[in-house]
Amino acid sequence: MFSVSKRRSLVMAGLAYAILSALPGCATLQPEESEKWRESQRPVLKARAEARWGALIKGDIENAYTYTTPEYRAVVNLQQYKGKYGRVVDWRGARVVDISYDVPTVATVSVEVTYRVDLPGTGGELIETQKAISEKWIYKNREWWYTSN
Repeated sequence: MFSVSKRRSLVMAGLAYAILSALPGCATLQPEESEKWRESQRPVLKARAEARWGALIKGDIENAYTYTTPEYRAVVNLQQYKGKYGRVVDWRGARVVDISYDVPTVATVSVEVTYRVDLPGTGGELIETQKAISEKWIYKNREWWYTSN
């Protein structure tokens, strides 16, 4: 029979093995063609898309830029990206209304944006309106990234 200290060591080793074995499953699911994967990613993707739009609404273009793919950022620098988002449109709000998956690692996110714009012929009056926008997001390196359509 094992001594008390030897049994304690074996129990601790078994417990450590059980915990370490369970960790990969807790971290993140691997992309797969399943409802479990899609449902697990919807809140993650929704949060990232709304955070990106939150940055655009605040005029924090630098933060919005961080949601673009690393490949995009390797080609388009921050100054070029800032030039793409002038303040002609006054973004007022955005909310994700739908997420659909083209494949497990590519999703189309439909965002309803509310904005104000100064249209010619309105005497400088800002017109507020809403529009649905479809965005492509890709999953790479365990993260969802916005990609220009």
